[in-house]
Amino acid sequence: MSIRSGILLVLAEGDAYGLQLHGELEERTDRRINVGQIYSTLDRLQTAGLVRASGTTDDGLPLYGVTEQGRLAAAEWLAGIEVDSPSAWSEFTFKLLLATSLGAATPALLAAHHAAWSRSARDATGSAGAPATRARRLLAEAALAWLDELGATPGGLRALAVPLRHERPRRGRRPAPTQE
Repeated sequence: MSIRSGILLVLAEGDAYGLQLHGELEERTDRRINVGQIYSTLDRLQTAGLVRASGTTDDGLPLYGVTEQGRLAAAEWLAGIEVDSPSAWSEFTFKLLLATSLGAATPALLAAHHAAWSRSARDATGSAGAPATRARRLLAEAALAWLDELGATPGGLRALAVPLRHERPRRGRRPAPTQE
């Protein structure tokens, strides 16, 4: 999964601070992500000119925003499709969960993924019955079923979009229970 590209896609929706980005990515993709990876990736993205400092929160946390170059990189990642690598399923689900929850998924994006996974299923069907080939075919069929389900969402893909959360996490220790 591409944390780098996921951060850019979230920031394309609005400025955010590091822990907020961490929460958005974990919540939207149901993946556990090391919070330190978020901050080190933000540093690299700033150095590359894809992310910029955009002020601070009311209590002094640095906010990050995406540059135009960062938006283009996020769009390029979103449009890229890989179905034959060992990490294809993980990347596919991360990308589609994030894109649909942000409102960035389009029927054209689903159609492009559908075409790629259909080719993969067809290629795996034409080969001998080796376990790896069957596994690749079944994986492609699962991807196609999920894409069909997403495409049939009542209200369309926009119905799956959720706005960025701006509430702050609780900080510090919880108060000790009172003794009566």
